[in-house]
Amino acid sequence: MSRAHITLAFAAALSFSVALVAQPPAGGGGKGGAPKAGATVEKIRTLKPNLYLITGGGANTLVRVTPEGLILVDTKNPGDENYNRVMEEIKSVTPLPVKWVINTQHHPDHVGTNQKFIDAGAQVLAVEPLKTFMGSDPRTKDIPGRPTVTFAKDYVLKFGGAEVQLYFYGPGHSGGDTIVYFPAEKIVMVGDQMTDAAPLVDFANGGSLKTWNASLDGALSMEFEFAIPGRGEPKTKAEVQAYRAKIATLAQRAKTGTIDTTDLGWTFQAAAIASMIAEAK
Repeated sequence: MSRAHITLAFAAALSFSVALVAQPPAGGGGKGGAPKAGATVEKIRTLKPNLYLITGGGANTLVRVTPEGLILVDTKNPGDENYNRVMEEIKSVTPLPVKWVINTQHHPDHVGTNQKFIDAGAQVLAVEPLKTFMGSDPRTKDIPGRPTVTFAKDYVLKFGGAEVQLYFYGPGHSGGDTIVYFPAEKIVMVGDQMTDAAPLVDFANGGSLKTWNASLDGALSMEFEFAIPGRGEPKTKAEVQAYRAKIATLAQRAKTGTIDTTDLGWTFQAAAIASMIAEAK
């Protein structure tokens, strides 16, 4: 539905809990059995010298090349094929090994092949809540590769002459989303705090619409040329600002007990809207 009017009374009447799936499952289903767009790992692309983007196969992956090895952000959906394809693309630009992996959140499309990189000698870095939710979420509790290094709020990784800044501003898409900033390259990864589709709040795993924009405000305070979403193409600062404004509008309308999404261009299931209103109460 493109227009939804759901009152607080209706929200209160819903006695079931809603656990929203953060991302659609990877896999085929296109015409003739072909994979859906983005289901497979795509060719590596240069964002800046020594900084690359790999789309498809799950969440976007960033690769920072240093003389001492690589820093990787997010490891896509589980599966040997995804890992092998990512490594194939990496080896097309450098023979160096991955030494650090950063996870921006705990969902399967971001942490799916962590263990493969750990087995190859990498450390996995993440905020503490991410590790907790990865261990308790039914979708990820059986996926190996828990973070090996955790931090409480902010962290600066300095490796091979590169600097990566990590910021946890509180709950948003989930309870452990992290903003990853490459200051020298002026690139910020906002992960699933921004999407081309309607925002999905994983309430079951600490997500919050009320505090969602804290992460986007943090990112917008940084100097960057492009923001990298969890999926989709790089965004300009103006695009991030526009998305932030829509989130603010959605959160404000949730407080009133009536959410009209017509002008936002977003479509939500009734249960999702009910959960937003219930949280706003």
